[in-house]
Amino acid sequence: MAFPEDPLGLRAELRIGNTWVDVTNRAYTRAPIRTVVGMSAQGTGVDPATLSLTLNNKDGDLSPRNPLGAHYGGFGRNTAARVSVPGGENYLALRAAGAHATASNTGLPSGTTDLDVRVELTAESWVPAREAELISRWGPIPTRGWVLALVSNGRLQWSWSADGTVSLNVISTPLNLPPGRAAVRVTLDTDNGAGGRTTTFYTGPSLAGPWTMVGTPWVQAGTTSTANAAVPLGLGDLGPIAWTGTVERIHGAEVRSGIDGPIAAKVDWATATVGAATHTDTTGRVWTLAGSAEVSSHEPVFMGEVSSWPSRWSPSGQDAWVPIEGAGVMRRLQQGRKPLSSTLRRRIPSGAPVAYWPMEEGDSATQAYSPVPGCPPLTAPGLDWASADTLPGSSPLPTITTGTTLKASVPTYPASTSWQLEFVYYRAVEPTLLVPIMELTTGLAPWPRLLLRLGPSGTVYLTGVSADGDAQSDLILGINASTSGQWNRLRVTATQDGPLVRITIAIIPIGGQGEALSTAFTGTMGPLRGLSGFYTSTLDGTAIGHVTVFNRSGVGVMDYADHGYNRETAAARALRLAGEEGVPLAVQGDVAASAPMGPQRPQTLIELLHECAAADGGILMEMPRSLGLMYRTRTSLYNQTPALVLPYGSIAPPLEPVEDDQALRNDVTVARRGGGAGRAVVETGPLSVLPSEQGGVGIYDEAVELNLADDSQAQPMASWLAHLGTVDEARYPSVRIALHRHPELIPAVLRLRVGDLIRLTGLPLWVGDSTTDLHVMQIQHEPRPRAWTVTLVGTPASPYRVGVVGGGTRVDTAGSQLAADVTASATTWSVSSAGERWITSAEYPAEFPLTAACGGEEITVTAITGTASPQTFTVVRSANGISKPHAAGASVSLARPHVVAL
Repeated sequence: MAFPEDPLGLRAELRIGNTWVDVTNRAYTRAPIRTVVGMSAQGTGVDPATLSLTLNNKDGDLSPRNPLGAHYGGFGRNTAARVSVPGGENYLALRAAGAHATASNTGLPSGTTDLDVRVELTAESWVPAREAELISRWGPIPTRGWVLALVSNGRLQWSWSADGTVSLNVISTPLNLPPGRAAVRVTLDTDNGAGGRTTTFYTGPSLAGPWTMVGTPWVQAGTTSTANAAVPLGLGDLGPIAWTGTVERIHGAEVRSGIDGPIAAKVDWATATVGAATHTDTTGRVWTLAGSAEVSSHEPVFMGEVSSWPSRWSPSGQDAWVPIEGAGVMRRLQQGRKPLSSTLRRRIPSGAPVAYWPMEEGDSATQAYSPVPGCPPLTAPGLDWASADTLPGSSPLPTITTGTTLKASVPTYPASTSWQLEFVYYRAVEPTLLVPIMELTTGLAPWPRLLLRLGPSGTVYLTGVSADGDAQSDLILGINASTSGQWNRLRVTATQDGPLVRITIAIIPIGGQGEALSTAFTGTMGPLRGLSGFYTSTLDGTAIGHVTVFNRSGVGVMDYADHGYNRETAAARALRLAGEEGVPLAVQGDVAASAPMGPQRPQTLIELLHECAAADGGILMEMPRSLGLMYRTRTSLYNQTPALVLPYGSIAPPLEPVEDDQALRNDVTVARRGGGAGRAVVETGPLSVLPSEQGGVGIYDEAVELNLADDSQAQPMASWLAHLGTVDEARYPSVRIALHRHPELIPAVLRLRVGDLIRLTGLPLWVGDSTTDLHVMQIQHEPRPRAWTVTLVGTPASPYRVGVVGGGTRVDTAGSQLAADVTASATTWSVSSAGERWITSAEYPAEFPLTAACGGEEITVTAITGTASPQTFTVVRSANGISKPHAAGASVSLARPHVVAL
């Protein structure tokens, strides 16, 4: 790969209005472009990406206040900016929603012909921030044909229609693909020979395979077909579907007539011309680009917003420039300090209630406001506001005192055949008398007033009262489970069922299963118009809140939100939160394998996202190619293969590893928020709490509070953090690569992400091991004319080398040492073990050879004999270039043992 000529093929762009404007020719060479992505120190969150770029502004076009400027009014604070460099192969870039390419549908299979659809693409994450169409022949009703999409939790969705109107859908299991390039495939067997149809999903490295089946085939009853839809074949976001996401880039696609059948359409974007508006594929179809789609070969090294836009000029007025300071989207998100509301307050409005009173007012409130437009406040003189703060899904709620009255009017809403009332409450002890909880004023006939009462031992009463109050009927009289001493939801639903009105009362313990009591009577539905209550001393201390009315039944928006999404995994919470706030966020790693968390409490969005990363031990970062965030799970850091291998000769000086105590922690206490704690102390080894004269470094303690789901997580997390804090290796604050001298490294460097593993090889003797593995914690680009330097910050990756069941895991023995002296050339060693003995080559021949270490020398152990201590090792010396004598008693261990994962 030839290194690009001046100016490197570098491209700097600003989004002015809705158009990306290339400002590369304005860049001042005296002030080189500099971008930084990553952490300033090891942790679970990166700093916002930064950009320094000085632009020529002699014409004044880049002065936001210049009314004569060519771009006046089109840019200013938080103007989007991106910097990219040539990356090699051409591809179809889909920059934003609406970006797509289309071609003629002539000759595409339809009807009962089996389909085989394949797409090769690069995804920043296979768990997308927004669901995205990949390839389709799909339009508005009645022109639906078929579509393949990447949807939530990293799954594929295949939809098709036999008649152009009614759609059929199948969703795969999670793909579990790492970020980067891969191919996906779906086959539809319209008639599987057993009276049904079969859909099968696959993944592979390219359009040619080899293919790995995702899950098992989806076999459904009934044969099928696909409509010959009068819409073009498309790649990307065509619009008729509500999905608004786009994948980063598409490399190629195929449509085959029949499974593994003849190719009907095939496009390879590597053969397209950069910047062209059309491309003719190998089957003669002409593809037309639309929206922000483009054929590109560029790789972004920065994507963010202009956070500072100062104007500078010389005293003579002969020169003017703009030293732009850009930052990733995380900077803007960190500016806001408004905490997000409680999970119930955020979730309930999504169910479109006709009336809702959260009742989360402060302690001096006199009434409860409603976020529903046109809904009057709820009045409740006598409530002790903000006095109950133990419901995980809510901010503090009021409690009832003697003489409290409650009144709320439900706005008029269109006639419906059902309604639902729901609220939360807490009663410390079981009532000894029958006590009224709430009276409902309705348009029901013949019982427009419904009196809801609770009694001892879980008794529930619902009494119907006539309009004049002269007649009444006990509609529900039943025994529910005792609900005192816990938070509950009480739900009342009324539904017209032919000539009957059905009423159901359910009491649902928060986080548990509820019980329901029902009745039916001959009558007519009517709207719920108002709520009221008058409370005596028997209900003193009862908490109540989140009173909600829906104009339909079966609404479950309070589910899970009532307990603050307790036990939700960290990655799932990050996805949900970002989606609720409209911030693109993708996940790298298995969402389900991230740590379960405790209830979500009101905090700012960025604080909640960092809380997710801290509880799981993953990394919250920015997307390098779009304005959004990415969460990298802890498990995605385990046992990586190198994303970049750097021979010592390709590293620009100076390479200066540092052995310090910046990240040293050997006494760690982890407390679960609102719960118990666990502590881990490293008591042996060179970084233990022992004083230096006893072989340790002294105490480096730390106490952290994490939002974990239960107390059992605290101790393992403390042990894991202590494990990370006592890795006996150097960190590398600066690994410099002169890419203009080593252009063969450009593709791999451009694919690097924070958390990736890089391997340094051929290191000199004075560094220690000739090979070291690092996790990238920061990436800094400095491209300039005819020179391009990248600086990486790395920390030891060895703590993330963990055991995998059935995966060749090797766990070290404890207390092994030489039983006798060995010379610098001895190939037979006697090794004694205080604990478990070593495996023998006769017992486990497949485990040999293995690499062991003694006194800084690594040896290749080709055989071990003996079933009692001491055992005999047959070794090959100097596996790491070091060979020296060792005295009896010298420690012997695996060179790279696995540890138990968190």
